[in-house]
Amino acid sequence: MKKQISVALLGLALLFASAAVASAQAAAAMRIHVPFDFVAGKKLLRAGDYSVRRVSDAAASGLIIQREDGGDAAVVITNANGGAPSRAALTFRQYGEHYFLAEVSIPGTASVRRLPKDGAEKKAERETVEEAANGGGEARTVTVVGSVR
Repeated sequence: MKKQISVALLGLALLFASAAVASAQAAAAMRIHVPFDFVAGKKLLRAGDYSVRRVSDAAASGLIIQREDGGDAAVVITNANGGAPSRAALTFRQYGEHYFLAEVSIPGTASVRRLPKDGAEKKAERETVEEAANGGGEARTVTVVGSVR
């Protein structure tokens, strides 16, 4: 009798664990409409509807950003930046007409993810600083809110 109860309890525990994993996986992805072209992982992505998710459940640092129509896609490596996200959002650094993906916030994940600046972004940043010194434009941060899948 004890063995049957133990097996039943183990089965229930596995069922709840599976449901928790499925829930976490579902929460670790989002849909978002980006209204402008942007750079992510050294790749130019066109304006449109995107899904953003982790490359795998085991690796929080790798993210896939893929156009919903199956077109453009980029894989990026990120670093943890702050606590658990409260909303689904992408944050961009804007230099003139150029947008670079800076942060990814997906509710259900452990932390907001930050992308490091690459060479092209550093160049755009330098040019924007020079323009600002001469009375021109300045760098901005733009956040686009999405929805959890």
